[in-house]
Amino acid sequence: MRPDVRRWAGWLARLCVSAGLLWWLFSRFDFSGIIVSFQELSALVWLIAALMYLAAQVLSSVRWFILSGALSFPGPWRTYLVFYFVGMYFNLFLPTSIGGDVLKIHFLSRDDGRRLMAAWSVVGDRVIGLLAMVLLGAGAAGLSPDILPGHFVTFLWAGGIITVCGFLGLPFARRIVGGFRPVLADRLRGALALWQMPRKILAVLGLSFCLQALGMVAVALLGRGIGIEIPLIFYFASLPLINIATAIPISLSGVGVREGSFVYFLGIKGVQPEQALCLG
Repeated sequence: MRPDVRRWAGWLARLCVSAGLLWWLFSRFDFSGIIVSFQELSALVWLIAALMYLAAQVLSSVRWFILSGALSFPGPWRTYLVFYFVGMYFNLFLPTSIGGDVLKIHFLSRDDGRRLMAAWSVVGDRVIGLLAMVLLGAGAAGLSPDILPGHFVTFLWAGGIITVCGFLGLPFARRIVGGFRPVLADRLRGALALWQMPRKILAVLGLSFCLQALGMVAVALLGRGIGIEIPLIFYFASLPLINIATAIPISLSGVGVREGSFVYFLGIKGVQPEQALCLG
């Protein structure tokens, strides 16, 4: 099968999965209950949550700016802010959730051609965000071990340990790889640029925790706005799992999987599926 045909076939398959999941969800639950949940949400609560989410995205652009600066990419922060939001737009509206990342790599490397280093800045932005998200989830599960079923708590703890060990072990991995694949080790150089800049590591991690927490609190605020009464810590424990499920490339930009995950996880706390679907 030709690459373009295979790409279109994959896109159509993901579209069918998303459409099928949405059809199943909306046909199974009371649509009027979903509308009622939307009507309960005040415009002020929605606006505050939207501004919190916007602030989280601005912080994400600052994080990418710091990472790019560590890799010697020039330019003022406002340029990275523009590139970041263009990338976010295409991540949301292209068939794949990484289309915007490809554009960010192009924007960053179009003048000097350092595509590999530009790619490391984007990958690093994603990985550090994932690290903060999983650690927040593991921390929430540690503070309240009964907040989720045991296997999910174990998954969060294991994920936290693995991500921390992987992050701390990058320099050793490069040395090991360098012993038998020097070329590959050289390509990993960009991933280790921050290790010579501990202050920037702390700044990037601090930003990551702040923006992840902002996004989670925004979702909790929306939930409270439509009448969902569950502890804030539950969002910190469940949203990392929902985001990981959404990132699995079986649907169109996570559509359908995200909504179904909200129904499942909030159902653990007895939330009505119509409310959970509305929040998703």
